[in-house]
Amino acid sequence: LFLQSSDTCSQEGLEFRHRNLKFLRETENCVPLSAAMSAKDENQVVNVDEEDVVDFKEIPQERALEILRASHEGLTSAEAEERLFAYGPNKLPESSRNPLLVYLGYMWNPLAWAMEAAAIIAIALLDYVDFVLIVALLFVNATISFVEESNADRAIKALTSALAPKAKVLRDGEPVSIEAQYLVPGDIVVIRLGDIVPADVKVLNEGDGTPESETPLQCDQAALTGESLPVKKFSGDVCFSGSTIKQGERHCVVYATGMDTFFGRAAALLGETDNVANIQKIMTKIGAMCLLTIGVWVVIELGVGFGVYNHSCYGGDGYCPILTNILVIIVGGIPIAMPTVLSVTLALGAFKLAKDGAIVSRMSAVEEMAGMDILCSDKTGTLTLNKLTVDVATCDPAGKFTIEDVLKYGALSANTVTEEPIDMVLFESYSDSHLIKENYTLKKFIPFNPVDKYTVAHLVENSTGKYIQVMKGAPQVVVRACKNAKEIEEDCTKKINEYAGRGYRALGVALHEGEGTPSWNLVGLVPLFDPPRHDTANTIEKCIDMGISVKMITGDQLLIGKETAKQLGMGTNMFTTEALLKAKQGFGLVDGHISVEDLVEQADGFAEVFPEHKHMIVKILQDKGHMIGMTGDGVNDAPALKKANVGIAVADATDAARGAADIVLTEPGLYTIVGAVIGARKIFQRMTTYARYTVAMTFRVCFTFGLLTVIYDWFFPTILIVLLAVFNDGAMIALSKDKVVPSHVPNRWNLNSIFMTGIVYGLYLTLSSWVFFYLMTHMTFFEDKLGMFSLDERQASLESWCTNFIPERGYTLGTPISDIYTLTQPQLDAGYGSVTALNQCMTEQKYVRGSMSRAALYLQVSISGQALVFVVRTMAFSWISIAGMWTYIAFLGAQFCATLIAVFGFNGYTFPPNPIDDCEFCTLSSGGFNPFFAKREVPIYGTEAVYTASVIGCTYYVVAAWIWAAIWSFGLDPIKWMMHYILNEEGIRQQSFYETFFNKPPQAPQGLNARVSLRSSMSRMSMGRASVGRVSMAGAQCGGIPGHGAALNAPRSLVARASIVRVSATGPVHGK
Repeated sequence: LFLQSSDTCSQEGLEFRHRNLKFLRETENCVPLSAAMSAKDENQVVNVDEEDVVDFKEIPQERALEILRASHEGLTSAEAEERLFAYGPNKLPESSRNPLLVYLGYMWNPLAWAMEAAAIIAIALLDYVDFVLIVALLFVNATISFVEESNADRAIKALTSALAPKAKVLRDGEPVSIEAQYLVPGDIVVIRLGDIVPADVKVLNEGDGTPESETPLQCDQAALTGESLPVKKFSGDVCFSGSTIKQGERHCVVYATGMDTFFGRAAALLGETDNVANIQKIMTKIGAMCLLTIGVWVVIELGVGFGVYNHSCYGGDGYCPILTNILVIIVGGIPIAMPTVLSVTLALGAFKLAKDGAIVSRMSAVEEMAGMDILCSDKTGTLTLNKLTVDVATCDPAGKFTIEDVLKYGALSANTVTEEPIDMVLFESYSDSHLIKENYTLKKFIPFNPVDKYTVAHLVENSTGKYIQVMKGAPQVVVRACKNAKEIEEDCTKKINEYAGRGYRALGVALHEGEGTPSWNLVGLVPLFDPPRHDTANTIEKCIDMGISVKMITGDQLLIGKETAKQLGMGTNMFTTEALLKAKQGFGLVDGHISVEDLVEQADGFAEVFPEHKHMIVKILQDKGHMIGMTGDGVNDAPALKKANVGIAVADATDAARGAADIVLTEPGLYTIVGAVIGARKIFQRMTTYARYTVAMTFRVCFTFGLLTVIYDWFFPTILIVLLAVFNDGAMIALSKDKVVPSHVPNRWNLNSIFMTGIVYGLYLTLSSWVFFYLMTHMTFFEDKLGMFSLDERQASLESWCTNFIPERGYTLGTPISDIYTLTQPQLDAGYGSVTALNQCMTEQKYVRGSMSRAALYLQVSISGQALVFVVRTMAFSWISIAGMWTYIAFLGAQFCATLIAVFGFNGYTFPPNPIDDCEFCTLSSGGFNPFFAKREVPIYGTEAVYTASVIGCTYYVVAAWIWAAIWSFGLDPIKWMMHYILNEEGIRQQSFYETFFNKPPQAPQGLNARVSLRSSMSRMSMGRASVGRVSMAGAQCGGIPGHGAALNAPRSLVARASIVRVSATGPVHGK
C-alpha cells in the first residue's frame, strides 16, 4: 500500500512509510492462536516457544493437529463451546456507524447545502420564523429518512439471517451442518464443490497419503490473491477463507477464524470502498438541474430588483424584500425531500421484495431488474422442479446386465454423505439400498466436476473382499470411457436421443472389478426425468408480455432442452455451444445467422453449455445494448452471475452463487423472478413519479414567483413557500407506498424526458397561476362575475376606490396622515406626516389586497402542484386511475392544512417594519374589515415596507382557488399524452387509444419481432449504471465470513505470509 504512495514526500513521511512497511512485512501477518487448548488436560501445553510463529502450510498434518489440540474425529460440543468463547464467532466485526453521524449525513448534500444557505440568509435578515421553519424542514426530512431506512434495513437483515453460510463439521464424531460463524480453531470441516471456504483450513491426508491416492481440491482464490486460475490443493496445503471450491471434496482442519484469517487480516488492512449508487447519481443530476434553474432566477431577481426597481436593502426583518424573495426561489425550487422520498421508496421496496422471496444484496440491482429485457434462465430447478426420478421401466441395461444390476450399481456409485440430488435419487431408486452400507465399504470417492463430468466410487464388498470401481456421469463420457466404446456408441447414442426426445436426462453407469487403472464395462443407461414446474409456462408468457425475452441456458443436451422448451411454450430455436463457437470464430453464416451477435440475440437458448459459455453469452448480449438477468445455482454459474446486470441466485443455490448474485431468491421457480421484476418496476415507477413531480415543481415555483417579481415587482412570503415544501414534499413520502401500474416494457432512467416534461408541466402550471393572479389583481373578473370583494391592485382601480371611500371616513383626499394617525416621532422626523390620505389609502388597499391574493395564490399553487402527482404517476387518465390510499390521504391532509392557512392567514405576518397601527383604509373593497386581520398594522406610503410580503386570510377566495386548480388540472393529461407521444414513452405510439387512456397492456407479439419492437419502444437515453459494492446481508455476501462483503486485492507481502499464525504456550493471545 505504501509503495503505491507518492515518491515526493517529507522526511517524516518517509520514516512513517518505512515503519509501516516493516510492520506490514514482519507483524501484520501474524494472527494469534492459543496452543493451550485441551479439554482432556488443561495443564498440558504444546512444546512451542513463547508466542512462536507457525506456518501451517509448512508444518506436517500431525503437528498441526497437535498444536490445535484436534483429532480426525473433530471436537466435542463442549470443546467447541469453550473455544467459541475464547476466540469469538467466525465473522468479521460488523461495521457500525455512529447513528448521530448517519443522521447528520442526511443533511450533507448539495440540496441540503442550498437549504442551509437559505437558513443563513434568513437569520442574517433577522427573519427568525423562516429560519426556524427552514431548519425544521431540514430536520424533518433527515428524521424521516433515518427512521424509514433504519426500519427497512433491520427488517431486511432479519429476513436474510436464514441465508447465513453453512459449514459441514464433525462434532462429537458425527457430521453436522452449522452456521459458519460458529466454527472454531481445531474443527474438522468437509468442503466440497460449490462451497465457499468458511475459515482458514489445512487439507488433511486422503487415502495412504501419497499423491497418487488422493484427488486434489481445485480452489479459486481470485477474490483474495488475484490469481486468475484455480489452484490445486493437496494434502497439507491450506485454503483461505472466502475462496471457492471448484472441484473435489476433502476433510480439513480449521486453524484460524474471523479476524485471524487471511481474509480478516487483509480486510482490516485494506478497509472498504464506498461506491456511489446509480440512484444517487440520478439524484445528483436532477438536483444539479434544479440548482441551475434556481441560480439563474436568483441572478435575474437580484439584477432586476436592484438594477431596475432600485430596491434598498438593510439589515433586519422586512428591510430587504429582494433577499427575502430570494429565499422563496431557493426554498421553493429545491427538491429537499428528493433524497428522502427516493431512498425511502427504494428501501421499503427492497423490504417488500425480500418478503416476497427476493432478497436484494445490492440496492441498484432494483433499478437494473426494472430495466431487464432478457432473462437467461438455467433449466434445472428454475424452469423445472429439480426433483429427479428414475424411470425404472425404461432403464437400458448393457450386455449381460439386468435392470436390477443397473439400479444396484447406480446406487453403489452414489455418495449419500453430500446429499447430491442425483446421488440420492440413484440410491433411493434401488429397492435394497438399505443393505448397501452393510455389504459394501466406500474406500474413495472422486466427486463430480464440470470439466470431467463423471464420478468414481471405489468400494470393497465386505463378504468377499472384492474391490470394485463404479463410474457414473454424462452418458457420452461414460460410453467413450468403456473398453468397447466403438461397438456400443452408436446404439447408446440412439437410446440417449430417444430419452432426450421424451425429456429424459440419460446417465451412464460403468463397472470395473479390481484396483488399478480401470477397464470400464458399461452397465447401462439410467433415464432421469425432471418435470417442468406447473407455473413455468404461464410465467414465461407473462415475461413476454412484460417485454422480457427468456432464453434457456442449460448444460443438458440440445434435445432435452428443446423438449422442455416445447412443454413450456418457449421457442425451440436453440443451439449447442459448438454453433456458438463456430459463429464466434467467424466461419461465415451459421444456421442462417451472419454473426455470433446475431446468433446469440435471436436464439431462444443454448444447450451443452459450460461456465465460460454462459459468461460469453451474457457479454455478447450486453454489448448489443440489452439489460441481462442471469439465474444460477452452482459454482459454475458464479462468473456469469457476476457479469450479468442482475445476477439471480435461485433458491437452494450454493454459497458461491449467492456470493456472486445481486438478488437471492428464497422461493423456488421462475415465478418469484417475475414477481421481483414487477416489484422492481413498481419501485421504479414510484421513483420516476417523484422525479417528474419535483422537476416540474422546481420550474413551476421558480418561473411563477420569479416572473411575478420581475414583471410586477410583487413579492411572496418565505413562510408560505416553506409550508408548501413541508406539506407537499412531506406528503410525497406516501408515494413510497403508492398503488402503481408497472410499466409494460423494461424501464430506463430518461433524464431528458424527465427534464423536458418537467419544463412543460412547470410552464403550464406557471401559466395557470399567472392567469389566476392576473384575474385577481389586474381585472375585476371575480368582482363582476361572482360578486366577490375586489383584489384589484391596479393604480386606477385603487385611486377610484379610495376617492370614493376617503370622504366616507370624514377626510379629504389631501388630508395629511398626521391628522389621521398618531405617528411616532421618528416617523414624523422622516417626513411621513405629510403623506396625503389618498396615497396612504392606496398603499393600505394595495397592501391588504396583495396580502389576501398571496393566500389565494398559495392555495392554488399548493393544490395544482400536488395534484400533478396523480397525473405523472400513470399513463392513464388521472381522474379515473386509482392511486394508493395513503397518496389520497396525504393529498387531502396537505391541502386541508393549506386551505386553513389560506382562509385564516397569519394576521398580516410578515409584519411591515415601522408600521402604522389601527389602519383606517384597510377594509375590504365591499366594506368592513377582514375578520382575520385583527392586528391592522400597515406600511407607510413611500417606504420599502410597502413591498413586505404579508399574508391575510382570503376567506371565500379559497373556493375560487380550488375550482381554478381543478379546471386547469384537466389540461395536464393531454399535455402528458402529447409529451409521451413525442418522446414515445413506454411505446405509446405502438398502443391503441383505448390502451393509452385506460392503461391496458398491449398484447405483445411472439418471437424475435416482439423483442425487437418492445426493445425499440424503450427510451434510448439510458443512464449509465454504476454498481454499488455488494453489501453484507447477514453473511450471505461475505465469502463465508458473515459481516463482510467485498472482494480483496491483498498486498503481495501479506499473501506470502498468509498461512503464518502466532501461537502461545501459555494461553490465548487472540487479537494481539
